[in-house]
Amino acid sequence: MRTISVLNHKGGVGKTTFTGCTAQALAIMGYRVLAIDNDSQHNLSTMLGVSVLTPGIRDVYRAPAADAPALLLRAIRQTGVPGLHMITSCRDLCDADVGDPADLKRALDACGLERYYDWVIVDNAPGMDRLQASAIGACDEIFVPTELKQFAVDGIVEMDTVLRERFSGGARISRIIPNFYRDTLRQRSFLAALRTLFAGRVTETAIPVDSVFDELITEGKTLFYHRLRSKGAAYYLKLVHELFALREEDVWDRMLGERNERLRDEARQRLQTQRTTGQGAIA
Repeated sequence: MRTISVLNHKGGVGKTTFTGCTAQALAIMGYRVLAIDNDSQHNLSTMLGVSVLTPGIRDVYRAPAADAPALLLRAIRQTGVPGLHMITSCRDLCDADVGDPADLKRALDACGLERYYDWVIVDNAPGMDRLQASAIGACDEIFVPTELKQFAVDGIVEMDTVLRERFSGGARISRIIPNFYRDTLRQRSFLAALRTLFAGRVTETAIPVDSVFDELITEGKTLFYHRLRSKGAAYYLKLVHELFALREEDVWDRMLGERNERLRDEARQRLQTQRTTGQGAIA
């Protein structure tokens, strides 16, 4: 089992979209995935179509250490994508809920999640405080989605320093994912700077600006089921292939097959609903 924390102490860089799309892609590819919403805005819970439920991650943090593993297992919910489960957050989640940042790792280890999951992916709020410290300590590596702006580049350099100085035993930045890419001269220069500063850690795939991501959240849709032909989906599949060392042909073939099967199921369900509704009206 591999555990990843999606982190950037700057907000608005696409962490939640990255976490949700990546988790969905891995699950559709046949992997067993657990996504954890570690942000009080609970946008990941919304994106994956799961209501804010109790118990959630806040309850796990607030529980006595002996009770936390059992509570964590109870907090796991099924999403609309087979193989993808999640633990929801809530608006009351805050740093004060974390007694010891090491408690999350202890709870995850005590649950024996490696028996159930191939990947655990944690979505975090902006910042570098106790909630983020819990995720850093619990994870094997850190993925950093980022904008391509001067402040964003400077922020990642600072975050890398903080990780080394304040979290000596925690995870490190393993991959940096350029986001909101427009292929301008200025963005290309920032991308080159990142690749110099973090050699071998910046992905070749940059996710472009695409309105499809906002549409999916508004409509409650899944990128790879309902917008597979979009530019955003194409680049996310390239990214998943790169990040997780999957064969690109396998990614496309599996995704297309699962998407077609899902759409057929949805069509059959709509037809059954129409027939049932029509029979009721006649009766």
